[in-house]
Amino acid sequence: MADSLDIASVMPPLAPAPRVILFDLDDTLCDYAGARATRLRLAFAAERHPAFATLPSEARERLLAEAITTSSHGVDHFPELMGRYGIDDRAAAEAAAQWYRSNRYHGLRLFPDVIATVRALRHASVGPRPIGIITNGPADVQRPKIELLGVESLVDFIVISGEFGAAKPDPAIFREALRLADASHEAAVFIGDSPEFDIAGAQAAGIRSIWMNRAGREWAATGPPPDGSVGALAELVAMLGG
Repeated sequence: MADSLDIASVMPPLAPAPRVILFDLDDTLCDYAGARATRLRLAFAAERHPAFATLPSEARERLLAEAITTSSHGVDHFPELMGRYGIDDRAAAEAAAQWYRSNRYHGLRLFPDVIATVRALRHASVGPRPIGIITNGPADVQRPKIELLGVESLVDFIVISGEFGAAKPDPAIFREALRLADASHEAAVFIGDSPEFDIAGAQAAGIRSIWMNRAGREWAATGPPPDGSVGALAELVAMLGG
């Protein structure tokens, strides 16, 4: 496949069918980006601090968009960001930050097709298969998230970068998942939403990869494209021999 190819269309079954299936967590199995956008909107709500009530609706939307793109995590950028929108008030920034930190998992949910899809992939026509998760992040963030989502009961193992000591796209964390599955890289497939961390990391470990592409984007990353692409998790059942 050429790097510029649109791979958002329906893909044929992956052959041979994988014996081990590995997933990313955030924005692959759970809607982290959607929950984060909701939390930011609530953090900058008028009831959080009177200063936020002075923002016109258009400026508020721009502030929220910048908050999302400036930093994927954390609140350190809140004061500088708010200052650009005329809110030079440390108390307002701290009120937004405090609410955001205290409601870290607000609105976080599994995507609707996760449970049925993972169960179908595990008990597939090709035989029972181990299923694992590889996720980046500190353990004190990811472990409570995993417990909240209830995904531990769906899979055989979970590798968290903060516990393992290496993070995607380092191939070492993928090799650890293969060790836990007692499988070779040829037998596995990895599904994730990030070209930079998920697809590139799996490729570096010699594992076949499928891009979780719910937005229907064209592949624009500089690296080689994945072996497949899906717009919904349920499409994996046909692709991977469910």
